Amino acid sequence: MFQLDIRLLIVTILFFSIIFVDFLRNKKLPLLSNKCFALMLYFTAVNLVFNVLKLYTTVNVDAFIPLVDRMFSQLFYGSMIMIVVFLFWYVEILGNNQKRMKWKKVLRRMLPLAFPMVMILFGDLNYELRNQQLYADGSMVVGFTLSLLFYCGWIFVDTVRYKKTIQKENRLAIQLGVLMLVAGGGIQLFNFGLLFSEVAVTLMILFIYLAFENPKEYIDEETGSFNKRAFHLVLNEKKEAEKPLILVSVVVDDLRRIQTMVGHENTNHILKIIGMMMKDSFQFCPGCDRKRIKKIKHNADFSLYHSRSNVMTFLTEATLDDIKDQLELLARQIKKPIQFSKHTIVIKAHIDVIFTDNYKNQETCDEVYDMMNYMASHNNATAEKIIHLLNEAVISSKIRYSTIENILIDAIEHDGFVMVYQPIYHAKNKQFLSAEALVRLTDTTSVGFISPEEFIPIAEKKGMIMELGEIVFDKVCAFAREEALKDRGIEYIEVNLSGIQCVHPDLPCQLQGIMKKYDITPGFINLEITETAFVESGEMLRENMLKLRQMGCSFSMDDFGTGYSNLSRMAEVVYDLVKLDKSLIWPCFDQENSGKNSKATAILENIIKLLLQLNVKIVAEGVETKEMATYLNNLGVTHLQGYYYSKPISEAAYLDFLTIDQSSYKIVTDDEKTKTSQVNSL
Repeated sequence: MFQLDIRLLIVTILFFSIIFVDFLRNKKLPLLSNKCFALMLYFTAVNLVFNVLKLYTTVNVDAFIPLVDRMFSQLFYGSMIMIVVFLFWYVEILGNNQKRMKWKKVLRRMLPLAFPMVMILFGDLNYELRNQQLYADGSMVVGFTLSLLFYCGWIFVDTVRYKKTIQKENRLAIQLGVLMLVAGGGIQLFNFGLLFSEVAVTLMILFIYLAFENPKEYIDEETGSFNKRAFHLVLNEKKEAEKPLILVSVVVDDLRRIQTMVGHENTNHILKIIGMMMKDSFQFCPGCDRKRIKKIKHNADFSLYHSRSNVMTFLTEATLDDIKDQLELLARQIKKPIQFSKHTIVIKAHIDVIFTDNYKNQETCDEVYDMMNYMASHNNATAEKIIHLLNEAVISSKIRYSTIENILIDAIEHDGFVMVYQPIYHAKNKQFLSAEALVRLTDTTSVGFISPEEFIPIAEKKGMIMELGEIVFDKVCAFAREEALKDRGIEYIEVNLSGIQCVHPDLPCQLQGIMKKYDITPGFINLEITETAFVESGEMLRENMLKLRQMGCSFSMDDFGTGYSNLSRMAEVVYDLVKLDKSLIWPCFDQENSGKNSKATAILENIIKLLLQLNVKIVAEGVETKEMATYLNNLGVTHLQGYYYSKPISEAAYLDFLTIDQSSYKIVTDDEKTKTSQVNSL
């Protein structure tokens, strides 16, 4: 009788069971490699079962006919070979970025499997007892051993061949697993009683599970859905398979507001609820056609992805006609208040629908994801429209956006900006004593004129705004020095700061260095900050303003009336100027709407009165007629800017402008009209 210690086998079965149960209970990505790994696990479970049965029949050989023992041995060796074969395909799939192979290529790689299967089916199997140890031999064992070594060698070569697509630590995990498998198989072959092959297989599975299939790497713990990394992997696999695909995303437009109201943790809970709405809308959809629902369920795994901070996404291979009703249902659902715990939240959200097979500029996963980001940022929910479909207009807009981004990059690298100046009339002095500096792109051949309102936000989003701001400020200071603007009677030049510039800790040092470079006194620079930027930027802006003001710079609140119009907030910082936006002024001169005209006039006059009580100088933007200029000046607005005086003009044109007879812009005030009338009456 030979010795057989099954304690190691029992420990192995328990250890494998832990891995197997953990794999089953966690969410699994719908990846080809994941399916292959699942098959590897199933064959390992089968192999363990038949190993136990084979051992039992071998130990109790007298109780079973030889055919039963042979059958269990065949199933044991066959399942072991299949584990190795699926490991081979697992590496191939990873190495080819989840891309499916053509059937001819698959067949060529499976041909070597024919030899061991024939040997396992028809080869002989013998046992020999030596020193109370049972040894297996025969053609079945030889075929199994050669096949095991062949595929393990091929796997090892693949880990080297695919070093560009499989990370080093992951390749090492596979290589260690293969070495363990070969060593375990060898030990099992020459020492039947040790039962080491299953230990080797389990260790190999563990190495791969921890390196590749660890579900925690793909789960977004905050929402319980898959994370951005998982989304990229699945999207890439679907794209490689060249399947028509629709991406449905719910984008929460006001996520920041919600975070302010209920906190970060509750905001994540709201995203989780939105994910449940998406599943319910597409899986159950009351009143929807049952055939369509069945087709949708067949073509979608309903795995949800937290693909962006404010976006929940899922993928389907159904057509737009199939999901039209479900999209409408989802749109109705996200309009409803969300109730949980003690909160009732109304969200502002829209739905983006992207088709990955209809447009040539979405050939890669990165291009699709780029389009998702673009639509999420540029679409918004409105009362009339919540569902936004990808179409040619969106594609064209995205192309323009990308083109401007490339133009910006080139302009920063090759000095592709020019400055223009819009004169500001000082009514009290009856002279143009200041101007606003505005930046323009020189490249207008690609997409035509590009407004700063278009390219400045792109520069902010793409992290180029500090470089752009430095270029602008350098050009303004260089122009002021070279043309001696101060000697020409100019008191100050206004320079705009973006919201991101305002809160950058390097801003004061950056501006101070440029002013020193051109010997410009800080008092010559007036920095414009938008009302919205001031309210939203917080303490960092106040610190920067304090440092710059201590240097001698002055400040204007730009576009007053378009943002929060929070006078209490504005009073916290002493502004030298407040610039009234044209949206406050133009309605007062709208002759077609007399009712609106009177209301607008009341609002404007009271705002000016309040600002004057705060001892703040006022600049009116958008002045286009003499009537506007006279009216505003009579209300106490002493600085006027607009097309009535001049549009933004080039540096050379601005210098010429300063030499014209400025008395032609003289404003006749109400007091002067009265005096003139009295003289005439005499």
